[in-house]
Amino acid sequence: MIFSQADKITAALFGNMREQANAARKEDAFKRLEYYRDGQLPYLMDDLNARFAKPEKLKPLFVNMVKKIVKIKATSYLEPPKRELMDAEGRDRDILAEILEGSALNSKMKMTSRLVKLLKTVMVRPVWRNGRLDLDVLTPDLLDVETGNCPEDVKSVMVTHYVPEKKEVWYERVTPSTMKTLDYRGRVLSEQRNPYGVIPFIPMWDEPPVDQFFIESGDDLIVAQDALNVLLTSLVYTNEMQGYAVGYVKSDNPESEIVVGPGVMAELEKDGEIGFVSPNAPIGEVRKSVEFVLKQTAIANGLSASSLSTDPTKETGISRVVGNRELMEQRADEIELFRVYERRLFDVMRLVWNHHNPSRKLSTKARLKVDFADLKESSSLTEQIAAWESLLSMGVISEVDIIMERNPDLKTREEAAEFLGKVQAERGQLVGVPDEETKPYVA
Repeated sequence: MIFSQADKITAALFGNMREQANAARKEDAFKRLEYYRDGQLPYLMDDLNARFAKPEKLKPLFVNMVKKIVKIKATSYLEPPKRELMDAEGRDRDILAEILEGSALNSKMKMTSRLVKLLKTVMVRPVWRNGRLDLDVLTPDLLDVETGNCPEDVKSVMVTHYVPEKKEVWYERVTPSTMKTLDYRGRVLSEQRNPYGVIPFIPMWDEPPVDQFFIESGDDLIVAQDALNVLLTSLVYTNEMQGYAVGYVKSDNPESEIVVGPGVMAELEKDGEIGFVSPNAPIGEVRKSVEFVLKQTAIANGLSASSLSTDPTKETGISRVVGNRELMEQRADEIELFRVYERRLFDVMRLVWNHHNPSRKLSTKARLKVDFADLKESSSLTEQIAAWESLLSMGVISEVDIIMERNPDLKTREEAAEFLGKVQAERGQLVGVPDEETKPYVA
């Protein structure tokens, strides 16, 4: 009996510790999201209230460094990748095009890659909603995940749903066999069979997980943002309180009011004096501290010190990445991860689509091939034409490749070939070339 009671106490203590750890993890994830979404003011005010006796005298100021760095580091989807089905059947490609358009996959994955850099762990869920396949991007502040022997062995996922207008919270717990709805106390409200046979959530990590599902890293960026906000607020205070000269009067009659200005003369007592004092405000030192924090944070995140510079530059986002070896290495690692994530996501999307479209199923043999864009620095039109002519003469590209590069909206080579044929036919009509000399291009 004693051992049984001890086991219960130990289990309760362990449960409380786990709940506290989960609460801290979710609070941290929510804070990072708020920092990214320009919601830093409440956190800054809390910091000022804790630091200063009269924080109301301070004018808060923040600049969103978190968003800037996250967008620079998330480089896989700077340009939309090309997706192609291998071993596909007749209508598979049409269905894939319909799914990609309906789910806004390009924009959702671009947002996901940024959130992965910010939060380190994100889950994407294909859902059937309003007659089409959609994608939900779920962040750690909404998730509880049960795993098996390794972080990638997901046994169940629980999603927290907030209903602000009703001030309600409910939960959804999904396993390979069931989908349950629970109230805020954990009581089951409804339960149904999982029609897909798998957990329809795809975890995406910033790096392969080692010992736990949710990767805990990236605090340095948030801490640096907090320090920057305090420095910027101090800079405003220093400018306001010490940036202006202060007038003074030395007189035996302290109650007298003296008006000063051009053409005005003032009568003073013996040995009286009027003057202004310019305080030696440490504005320059505070500005140097701000610049130091910005540069060191950029370097610590694999960026150049000029990445967060306020100096104007003509450098584009792609040029900034191409010119940084560390960023290019990070991009290569990120692409390898997201290539796997996209294939896993496609497999689950196919399950969801086929369940809700029994008469228009995607082939189970079809495999997704994802080709991420190769980044290169921008060049002049003359240089680009010379490069194309050289590649054409070598026989490593065709006119179709040039058309697809110039017009990314053409998703397939067949569409590009058809477009090229129309262009050649129009040119023939405009310059009066006989039809037999302007045959449409055939891929």
